[in-house]
Amino acid sequence: MEINAVLLDVAAIQQYVFGSNKLKENLGASYLVENIFEKNLKTAFKNTGLQCDISGWKRTTRVKICDPGVEVEIGYIGGGNALLFFKDNNHAVKLAKEWTKILLIETPGLVPSIAIKEMECSALSDENRFQLETGELFRILRENKNKYQPQTILPRHGITAECSHTGLSAECYDKYDEVYISSVAMSKKSRADDANTELHNKFSDILEDKIFPMELDELGQQEGDNHISIVHIDGNNMGMKFRSCKTLKEIRDLSKSVREATENSFKFLLEHIVKNYNYYNEELNLAKNTLPIRPIIMGGDDITFISHGKLGIYFAKIFMEQFTQEKVSGDNYLSACAGVAITGTKYPFYRGYQLSEDLCKQAKKKAHREDELNSSWLDFHIAYGGFSGSIEDIRKNNYTTPRGFLCLRPYRVTGECADYLNFNDCLSGIKYLIDNEWPRSKLKELREVLTLQTSAVMMFIKEMEFRGKSLPDIAGYKDAKNTGWIEQTTPYFDMLELMEFYPVKYINSGRGN
Repeated sequence: MEINAVLLDVAAIQQYVFGSNKLKENLGASYLVENIFEKNLKTAFKNTGLQCDISGWKRTTRVKICDPGVEVEIGYIGGGNALLFFKDNNHAVKLAKEWTKILLIETPGLVPSIAIKEMECSALSDENRFQLETGELFRILRENKNKYQPQTILPRHGITAECSHTGLSAECYDKYDEVYISSVAMSKKSRADDANTELHNKFSDILEDKIFPMELDELGQQEGDNHISIVHIDGNNMGMKFRSCKTLKEIRDLSKSVREATENSFKFLLEHIVKNYNYYNEELNLAKNTLPIRPIIMGGDDITFISHGKLGIYFAKIFMEQFTQEKVSGDNYLSACAGVAITGTKYPFYRGYQLSEDLCKQAKKKAHREDELNSSWLDFHIAYGGFSGSIEDIRKNNYTTPRGFLCLRPYRVTGECADYLNFNDCLSGIKYLIDNEWPRSKLKELREVLTLQTSAVMMFIKEMEFRGKSLPDIAGYKDAKNTGWIEQTTPYFDMLELMEFYPVKYINSGRGN
């Protein structure tokens, strides 16, 4: 029996979600993206008169499309796409048209792509044929994306006003702010409250009376400490794990278990924050019962959240350590990489997100080495302003000295190897400097000296030794504390930068370290 496989995909999701400095629009956009498949597909099936259990694939691993009387079935939803099966090709085309029409109305600005392919029903459970058939389906999808990019927003004209949020044609009146904005901005903003309600309902058993912030400046910033952290965490080798699935049943099992692992890890982090809320409330400028964290995207194996600037790296570490403890189907071990961009509240938000994504990619380069399989890595950058370009260009142009590189990062958060790249060792070095009572002025001077010639660094270290102050030991490099360097890199610059953006109270306390 032949069936029709339909692969639905949406492009440029990150730009759609993070293309605004208004948190409410980011939240509304995220809510819309989370519903482009399940909710909008449910509406599309209803409008076309087709019967389909949208969430049935989550409850059972048995594939039913081959059964008599079953006309349509959801294969799986995850990884930014959805796989559907139809016995009737006309039904497949009809559903695809209705779904894209709903997207055009509900989520202007998103660009959908679709691939349809006939396949034998028996291939769904055939370990040899299933991968070939789905591989061909994804090839068709890529080809369709390159052939045609549909227009999903009203084009700008010289006689129309420009939306200050998106730069698009401003055709919708925002009654709350009494201005005209684009349909893209309006659709996002109108769903912010729905996103907030859904998020609170999802974690109501943990939150108690706590609430998530709705504005970027509600994360606890105060005068002289106006930073936020944009954290992007992504599972390692997930594409390879899914490509290795030999049947639809295996894909379903893996998709469900990975999503559960991500949500469970965030729940673990949230429980920690609520439990220690009094500490955060004392240290930060938080409104009553407001949390210093806000998730924006929580996908299958990735999550993006924002937090107070001093907490992003700390929260990322807690999440990643828990993520590696979660169990998933098959013989799969979980690990992840994180990029943390620490920026000013007014810093362009999409640029901050792009920076966090670039940092995550830098971390993944370490994780993809053969001797680092199943290890988790974290990279961070503090955007002081004035630097532009990719993170590689920024570091090459601004973090290079006559001796070498100032940045040792990224760091290994979890993994079996024990060396100077372990993040806990970096934190221990920070604690050593604090316990050794280095004066703040001398720490600042050390940071300046590390940018100079080696002789200047060694002279400063000697001077501090006369004052009874020394640098922390570096595992495997006994001479580092005397020279300030490990070959072409210094481990101490990271410690000095991180000292200002990590809750040092929790170092070696058993929480987050």
